[in-house]
Amino acid sequence: MKSYEELKAEMEELEGKMVEAKKHERAEALKEVRNLCKTYGFTHGMLKNYLSEGRPRKPKQ
Repeated sequence: MKSYEELKAEMEELEGKMVEAKKHERAEALKEVRNLCKTYGFTHGMLKNYLSEGRPRKPKQ
């Protein structure tokens, strides 16, 4: 049976791999979206109502 410290180290290693995998998947998805927009001529204005809100914007002063 593995010790607590060994299991904790494995968990931290897996968490790091999960973060890297998520970054890679997001980058690939963004490339695909950009390619589709370029191929079919979609613009931000055409898509803005279909995309999630994302980060809240700061109000203009």
